[in-house]
Amino acid sequence: MKFAKYWQKVEVPVEKQLFGRDHVQVWGASNEGDDAALNQAKDRADLFSRVFADDFDKTSEYEYWTGYIKEEVIDRVEAPGGKELAVITRNSYGALVLNSESVMFGDIDLPEVGFIAKMMEYFGKPKKDKSYFLQQIENYQKLHPELSIYVYETFAGLRFVVVNDTYSPTDKFVNEVFKALHVDPLYMKLCEYQTCFRARLTPKPWRIGMPRPETRFPRSDITAIADFKLWLKRYDESSENKTAVKLLKKFGVHHIDPDVLKVLDVHDYYACKPSAELA
Repeated sequence: MKFAKYWQKVEVPVEKQLFGRDHVQVWGASNEGDDAALNQAKDRADLFSRVFADDFDKTSEYEYWTGYIKEEVIDRVEAPGGKELAVITRNSYGALVLNSESVMFGDIDLPEVGFIAKMMEYFGKPKKDKSYFLQQIENYQKLHPELSIYVYETFAGLRFVVVNDTYSPTDKFVNEVFKALHVDPLYMKLCEYQTCFRARLTPKPWRIGMPRPETRFPRSDITAIADFKLWLKRYDESSENKTAVKLLKKFGVHHIDPDVLKVLDVHDYYACKPSAELA
């Protein structure tokens, strides 16, 4: 889990016919200073040019190449001894996100129900709704009684947290849990690549009648900074009666690891408002 204080960018010329513009921005990051960030940006720009020359897929996410997550750090969660347990960041569309190298969060999004799926349900195939996936989690916990799992409802599905112990995103067991509980494959890959689990704490702006911010972090232009502050004020006001999750069930003996408890308290403080509307 790597977050950087200093960011610098380099513009790389590209074919407008493919990218829809003449240049793309390639970012570099560092915690040492602007010069180190600029040097990394130049190295990545060179890599981009060489890879693109070999028919690079323009839909790939360039920013993950930095080894850092390009999000503003808002707060840090630490154990009593000072060990960092989690970092709260603000993502590209303005929501707060909890990032942890040790607390296993997993989101399960409901599949889109098309015509074929509806026909299969008509002929007796179980409907894959929130109740279905909740039952899958309960069944899995019964097969692994050493696990204690909290399950939250989200706007689009479920979120689970394994609370009895800490885990690394690269653990083989984590991959097994994610596959068994139908966690999104892209999320699984990002957890492993970024070496952290992620859980959104505040609503997606379009679910509360807000547009995305017009600019992304890092913002250096005075106008962009001022505009984002105004956007953030409206976003916070619109989020007051909305919540990212609601607690549904607790499966297992409910032993909670102290480090997990510390992170979970922060998660629930930001993300879980029982009487609010999911967003």
